[in-house]
Amino acid sequence: MSAKLNEVRQMVLTSVRNLVDAPAFKDWFQTQRANHGDIIVINNSFIYRKPLIKTSKNSQYLCLKVKDTEPDAADVLVGQPGDLNSDFKLFSARSSNLPPREALDQALLAEMKRLGRLVFVLIGELQDLPSTVPVNHKSVKKLKFDPSAGSQDVVADADGSKTIIVDQLTDPESAWNAIKPKLEQETGDDLSSLEVAFGAAFERLQDEARLRLILPSPTASKTTTSFIARLRASVCKQRKLYEEALGEWTRGGQGADGHLREMMRIAYNFADDAIKVLKLLVSVADLKAVLLWCTIKEHFDVAEAFRNLPWKKSHKKPSLELYREIISGARNRAFHNLLAFDRTIEADLGGVDVKARRLTLLPAHGRRKSTVAFDYEDREMVEILTELTRAPEVAVPFDFWKKNADVMESFEKLLASTEDALWALNRARG
Repeated sequence: MSAKLNEVRQMVLTSVRNLVDAPAFKDWFQTQRANHGDIIVINNSFIYRKPLIKTSKNSQYLCLKVKDTEPDAADVLVGQPGDLNSDFKLFSARSSNLPPREALDQALLAEMKRLGRLVFVLIGELQDLPSTVPVNHKSVKKLKFDPSAGSQDVVADADGSKTIIVDQLTDPESAWNAIKPKLEQETGDDLSSLEVAFGAAFERLQDEARLRLILPSPTASKTTTSFIARLRASVCKQRKLYEEALGEWTRGGQGADGHLREMMRIAYNFADDAIKVLKLLVSVADLKAVLLWCTIKEHFDVAEAFRNLPWKKSHKKPSLELYREIISGARNRAFHNLLAFDRTIEADLGGVDVKARRLTLLPAHGRRKSTVAFDYEDREMVEILTELTRAPEVAVPFDFWKKNADVMESFEKLLASTEDALWALNRARG
């Protein structure tokens, strides 16, 4: 085995050893009657997958031998025991249905051959690309995004026309205000029409601007501008803001409500976006078993963080869908107070006569959705009333928000370990 592949092997062994040292594993193992030679199978998915995860679980599972009466984290195998529902399962050495197994070294060699290159998109380097769109105005003909410009500017082109240069794509108003004084000097009073043209061009620039992603070569060095590094940096920033808002809200005081709203805003965005990324990480782990083996402890920790939330669970495994519903419901309770109803309303219309107008049967197939099948007096008012809905509201205890910080931290660590594993695998394929 090459030195670079041995780095991957050590990463797997370290992750398995850390998992075996985890309190949850130790608690489980104490309930088992393990004997020398028994086999422990570690599940390869800990999150409740339905309905969000579309890929199938990988058929390969990490396995440990029991040495004397303790799990031997230094003797890791790869087996195919069939599907598992529990995090860990013990097979007796005397069992007739021991799963087929192979040495970790042999499994790693096979995995590297089928690893492919596409997975390294996750550590591909992101590079800014300049982009230019036309401006529909007689004074300025082009709007250019140049991230290296450092400021907004107006330049004259060789043909005598003008180009507006911006260095960001998020705030058209600040960009306009920065170049407005210079445009006043060069274009005179015709600024109102130019502002409209600039706004339209800026929207088009936002749509057309691109980042280039460069797949890493086997000799490439780890960079902070990779796709997954940018994701991790964003999660880290939001986690710190969440913990700060949580701390301020816990201390109470005059601004406590504002800190609670900020905390819920971050939690809501995290619940939506982080679940998308977690779906990606779980799916990639399904497809590329070696990536899961290198990060098995962090995958388990994310699941444990979800489990430790104080919620009523309908499944043994943490449900990502339920997590999102709880966060969304709590946010609705805090922010959606315009229609402050906690139940559906049923009006008693006994004695109200419905004055029928017409019943339409057998409409043309293409018009069936636009045809009113049963028309009656005041139908339009009924339709307007029934458009009103209420948002589901959930009261969430303080402990949920506190432990949600652990969810965010464990997710950040999973991103970091996945990033490290991908760089190690990238080096090993060289």
